[in-house]
Amino acid sequence: MQPVFDPRPWGTLDLSPIYPNHKFEQKIGEAWLTGDAGKVANGPLRGQSLADLSLKYGRELVGDAAADSKRFPLLLKFLFPHEKLSVQVHPDDEAARRVGMPCGKTECWYVAHARAGARIALGLKPGVTREQFMDAFNVALVVGGSITIPHLRRATEKLDQILGG
Repeated sequence: MQPVFDPRPWGTLDLSPIYPNHKFEQKIGEAWLTGDAGKVANGPLRGQSLADLSLKYGRELVGDAAADSKRFPLLLKFLFPHEKLSVQVHPDDEAARRVGMPCGKTECWYVAHARAGARIALGLKPGVTREQFMDAFNVALVVGGSITIPHLRRATEKLDQILGG
């Protein structure tokens, strides 16, 4: 697959050692290896996108476990974070369908390399109030974080569950 390079403010100009021969003028945060826009790099299907191939081959390509036979079910990408990542909140299938999306997003991260002192944050610090939580979201929105309204809605629903409200 040909990688699709996605600019992000927390990315980097140098993607070595994975892509040592690529030079960029803007910070790249992600290299998508699969996804609708991904194209086959070689062979008889060269140049065709995963979206087109999923439509053409359906279950033969995506298998029986995929919810939608016309959409490639796996997103595989490298992340190149050189600063804190934007807030990540993803709806489950039920919440996604309520806002018109075909399905939710489940993630599994495998950290191939991390600098000394790197951390992954999950959940909330003890004692965080709803007001503090919303202030953090507002800062992320102003700074350019990747928060969309369905994600914010799901996050506030989860916060209500956590805080017992």
